[in-house]
Amino acid sequence: MASINGDWFHSRSSSNLDELLTVRTLVLKSQKLEYIGFGWSGGRHGNQKMYQFAAAGGIQPSTMQTKIRAMIRYGFIKDGNTCPLIWTRMGSLWNDLYTIRNLSAAKQIYELTLSISLAIYAFNDTHAQFSTNPANGDMPLKFLFNNLDNNNTISLQAFEVLVDGHTARVGNNTSYWKGDLLNSGLFQVTNGNLFYTGKYTAFVNEIKNFVPSPLLTDADWETIRENPLIEISPFKNSIREIFESITQEQNIEEQITDGIFTAPLVDIISEQEEVAIPEVDILSNDLRYANSTRRVRDATWSIRIKKKYRYICAVPNCDVIGHIFVEAAHIKPDNVADEGTPHRAHILNGLCLCRHCHIAFDKGYFSMTDDHRIITSSKFSDIADQNLKTVILSSANITIKSRVDNRLPLPEFIQYHRANKFRK
Repeated sequence: MASINGDWFHSRSSSNLDELLTVRTLVLKSQKLEYIGFGWSGGRHGNQKMYQFAAAGGIQPSTMQTKIRAMIRYGFIKDGNTCPLIWTRMGSLWNDLYTIRNLSAAKQIYELTLSISLAIYAFNDTHAQFSTNPANGDMPLKFLFNNLDNNNTISLQAFEVLVDGHTARVGNNTSYWKGDLLNSGLFQVTNGNLFYTGKYTAFVNEIKNFVPSPLLTDADWETIRENPLIEISPFKNSIREIFESITQEQNIEEQITDGIFTAPLVDIISEQEEVAIPEVDILSNDLRYANSTRRVRDATWSIRIKKKYRYICAVPNCDVIGHIFVEAAHIKPDNVADEGTPHRAHILNGLCLCRHCHIAFDKGYFSMTDDHRIITSSKFSDIADQNLKTVILSSANITIKSRVDNRLPLPEFIQYHRANKFRK
């Protein structure tokens, strides 16, 4: 069995990007109707469908199975034996960024995913020899960090002893482990030494001092690897800082403003905020929310508003519905100074509107009464007849659509919109 002092277990497949790209091709292939429910990990002999599936990646079935299992262990693919292959939250984030050709951000998510996987990976004395629950054995990455010298280095010779011991191991696990560490960006090789690059300082310090909680189950750790920002994750704060750093470095906010869809990096933070922060905190000035960056705060608020309206435009006679067709509109604009109830992230200062209704609302072509009925502007006569005009005018004096919680916008915010935005 594997030992922390030699014979470090490895799945015999590298974490190189080209391996992940091969599995990406297989993920796409696995979503075809003909492969739904197909057991990709089953017996290969005489299994023509297995050969056809593997051929999508230009490889043999045995190699295909090894690569998929490796990407499961590295945290890109969810565990499972049948198609379709499903990305984890981190894998999906990498794939989204790679698909839209934000290759720099995709590379950083690829490195972070590997780092997280290596951090929680542990050896144990079971037949499998490893676990994704660090409480189930010894953590090699923690062991390695705590065996670096004062210069944060270890000789390649000493590293080989740590990984393979003093005997020649079939397959030479040292090369695999070195590849993982280099691909994660945590280490580099120079002058015969492996040295820590200084990447993810706060996260690495947590790893070095980490003591796994016996209260977290194997399933909990699978969930943490799936989304390391969830509340039970012991690394959530340092990993969130990494996400924030990547977002700022990649100028994601400016790219979103320019209409380029690079929202995944913001979404993975804001979606977790939406789950983790109780609604009462958004209504108040809770520091966890107030200290969020503006883009995360706004994205979190937006997600919550749209969910409240079931992703349906709130204008009574508008039939637009769906995640990508609706937006969250501030009633009292967020760029207005606070007077009275804080409004920027207030859950009752928003409407879910389609893009066209949102523009008309912001331009003041319609507003609401204090009891939430639509009122329309006389300025509509200046606009040529069109569907938008018909939809809004026909909604006059009708109450906006209800939310899932049956709460409606505060009159205070509506009054501001009527007084300052509405074209009478």
